[in-house]
Amino acid sequence: MQKRIPLLILIMLLLSVSITHASKGINLNFQEAPLQNQVCNYLTPQDLQTAYNFLPLYNLSINGNGQSIAIVVAHGDPNLQQDVNAFDSYYGLNALTNGSNLVIEEPFGSPNSYPINWTYETALDVEMTHSLAPNARIYLIIAPNDSWLFQTVNYTINNVPADTISLSWGSSELDYSQQSINYLNSIFQSAQSKGINIFVASGDTGAYNSYNTPNVNFPASSPNVIAVGGTTLSVYSNGDYKSEVGWNGSGGGQSQFFTRPAFQPDISSYRMVPDVAFDAGTPVCVYANSDWTALYGTSLAAPSWAAIDSLINQNLHGEEGYLNSHLYNLFNSVGSLIFNNITSGCNDLYCADGEYNEVTGLGSPKVYPLVEALSNTTYEVYFNDPVSGVFSVNGKNYSKSTTLKFAFGEKINIAAYSQNISSDKRILFTSMSGIVNTRNNTASFFINQSGTINMNFSVYFLVNEYDYNGINSKSAYIRNGSTLTISAQKLENYSQYQEVLLGFSIDNGTLLQIPDYTIQVLSPFNVSFSWSKDPKVTFEFLNGTAGLSANVSYYRTVPLSKTIQKVYSRVSNGGYVYSSNNSRFYVYASPQIITGNRYITLNLTSKFQSTITVNFIKEYNYTINFLSKQGAVIRPSYFYMSFENITEIYQNYYIWAPRNSVITIRNVSYDNTNLNINQTVKTNSENDLNVTIPVSNINIRVVTILGIPVVGAGVTINIDNASFKNYTNVLGSVTFINLPQKTYNATITAYNSKFFFNNLNALSGTLSITAGLYELYIIIGTIMVILVILLLVERIRHRKYGKKHK
Repeated sequence: MQKRIPLLILIMLLLSVSITHASKGINLNFQEAPLQNQVCNYLTPQDLQTAYNFLPLYNLSINGNGQSIAIVVAHGDPNLQQDVNAFDSYYGLNALTNGSNLVIEEPFGSPNSYPINWTYETALDVEMTHSLAPNARIYLIIAPNDSWLFQTVNYTINNVPADTISLSWGSSELDYSQQSINYLNSIFQSAQSKGINIFVASGDTGAYNSYNTPNVNFPASSPNVIAVGGTTLSVYSNGDYKSEVGWNGSGGGQSQFFTRPAFQPDISSYRMVPDVAFDAGTPVCVYANSDWTALYGTSLAAPSWAAIDSLINQNLHGEEGYLNSHLYNLFNSVGSLIFNNITSGCNDLYCADGEYNEVTGLGSPKVYPLVEALSNTTYEVYFNDPVSGVFSVNGKNYSKSTTLKFAFGEKINIAAYSQNISSDKRILFTSMSGIVNTRNNTASFFINQSGTINMNFSVYFLVNEYDYNGINSKSAYIRNGSTLTISAQKLENYSQYQEVLLGFSIDNGTLLQIPDYTIQVLSPFNVSFSWSKDPKVTFEFLNGTAGLSANVSYYRTVPLSKTIQKVYSRVSNGGYVYSSNNSRFYVYASPQIITGNRYITLNLTSKFQSTITVNFIKEYNYTINFLSKQGAVIRPSYFYMSFENITEIYQNYYIWAPRNSVITIRNVSYDNTNLNINQTVKTNSENDLNVTIPVSNINIRVVTILGIPVVGAGVTINIDNASFKNYTNVLGSVTFINLPQKTYNATITAYNSKFFFNNLNALSGTLSITAGLYELYIIIGTIMVILVILLLVERIRHRKYGKKHK
């Protein structure tokens, strides 16, 4: 029961495929010929035995004794035993009795009906098989209907002790999908793997198979079965072979699903049908449905070849394996001795031509020489073993090249063994090539040709790689003569340190400081990797915020070197680097503005430690107002501000500083003059800071030594490298607005002369200059102006007085 569980599962899986296909119809490959006066005057079993040369085998008791042939049909023949009894009695054959040499099974239930076509098919298959292999046991496996045929075949392969199976039914490949045909073909693949030969009728409707395009039937198209086509056989009155041509109904052509198997001739890329042929065009006499009838078609050809296969098996005293490849090999060497050479006859598209063709395949059999050729052929196989590996053939061990002889069809079992020669040397099996091609260390096949089997072994040497990643080691056996590239990652990161590759040595030789090294493996060897362990240093930011980073310089080991180098990295909070053990760290960061605040840090120099703390200062933005002594707003070009040993230069009036901190305004550049003010202010929650700087107005009055104001005099003030110029008004005064409050020099230009006054620091004052003749001229001129004014006044007065007295 346990063995049937997998079968039942496969049956359920197949059911969906086969039920779908069943609606398209299964074709039976026979036709009925009319009888004259109700008497069958067509070919008899004796005619076929004589024409195809069975009789010499019967004389040697090669008649199917001890062999089993399975026939798979649907519905069956309800009167089969009576029909067979009448057939055997009429032709003098051994009785075929149900329960003895006839075993009937209905694994999936009894049929509900008995269509006449399946009744005829069943009788034809059983009677043809029995008439040509009279002592073989026949297993008739009956499916309840067409849809169960493939399941029944699968059951037969796995449960019926038959060496040969005959199928006289099929349908066009055009009725199948790729998926369904692949699924169903797995059944026939399993049969081939078990050494079971399945003979399948190729069909009775020629190359077009009742379609408008050429096509072939499945399962005849499977490369895992022997497809049997049809001929039209003519015999003499005594049954001797007279002639044979290709039958016009013989199904044949090329598969649309399967590629050409290796045993077929290279005339197409696809599997060609049929493989062999037998009479199908000349009717034979069959007793069916309780009466004589004449039937013809490839349905009589397939069971006839199944009968032949049982004779081959008997003569070989065992399984001959998959027969198809043997037949093609023999055809290529002694074809005309074992096959009837058929040179004419067409199936609407292909024609028989004496070579392999898609009407008759290799041809029809000459049974006795065919069986003898298969039985008496001896093949020599050279087992080539240049490395002296150990292998066995049919249970006997060999450790060197040897030549063995085998009979045709003999099964060869080969096993190859890997060996440990020493602790660091192995001989490993790799593959078989030649007649057998496989990477498996075992192979079984049925011999059908001479040739060479290369037992491919390779010597492997142990290569150890110590500390290949700084921690672990590994070993591997490497094939002798192959090239091995030794390499490792230059850096291997672990949780608290980084391994830096310094190089590697082979068998403790010179340290190789290269990334890769290729060596030919000719013996065992050891590779030792040398590393430097650079510890991990983590950076922790205090008083910071997300997004901050800092620059760090430090020293680390150079891969493939014994030196260290200075490197620069940028790290964030929680970031880390790997450094040499004695490295010092210099941490610095430019001010960084994040979400409206600025963060700065003091430059930090630290010796090596696993965690380095970086302290950030959070700053706020302030507007600084520079005021003169008189309260005027001053706009210096730049100024310096200091905070906690940090001095920054500003060229605008916005500064960054922490809350509640004291900052110092040190230097202010104003009007190209540097003012050292060192004034401190304290930040608070306000955004404005006021700073009064030494800037003020300078008032100068220019007079002569007599105290007379000098009008229009040019006054130039020089403070450091800056110059400021203005002119006196009618009162001799001039004002300079918002000048740096520093010692200054003044230059007065008047009366075509220049007067210099140095090291002045007063914010207001009078400067006297010597006028000379110009001053005298001014005095005389002034007197004269006054006299003229007095004369004019007097003259006016007299004129008014004179008019009054008249």
